[in-house]
Amino acid sequence: MPDNRLTRWFKKAQDETGVTPPAEPIRPEVFVGSDQEKNEAYVREGFAAKARAFLTKLPMAEDVAAAYFCMLDPATPRWVKGVSAAALAYFIFPVDAIVDAIPLAGLMDDVTVLTGALTAISAYITPEHRAKARRWMLAEHLAAPAPPPDDDLIP
Repeated sequence: MPDNRLTRWFKKAQDETGVTPPAEPIRPEVFVGSDQEKNEAYVREGFAAKARAFLTKLPMAEDVAAAYFCMLDPATPRWVKGVSAAALAYFIFPVDAIVDAIPLAGLMDDVTVLTGALTAISAYITPEHRAKARRWMLAEHLAAPAPPPDDDLIP
């Protein structure tokens, strides 16, 4: 390492704490995992079945479905796909922190994870993803059709 302020700070911290700083930069995979492809494959296989059973019970059902279609879109950035795949994998994983069969409380951990993921990736969910989600939910009878426009409001 070159002798700069950061190196001197690490050296001082090591002397005071006895903890050796990392020899190389910490890679993001250490914290977020490197199994994005595995998560995405798992989500592709299990999302529809879990969605049919539980999606109507979630307040943000259409957003969750849109996140699924965002994950499938090849134009979506890799990190967005990873966040979406991880959150959706947690949603469909049969072993949760709180069992989904418990009324009300059962889906709270899923809602928490999905809300965090949706907050992080919402800028990447396009109107096309939302339209696909809406069409899929209507075809699966997971959403009510939009009410017809009120003719009194149209001039």
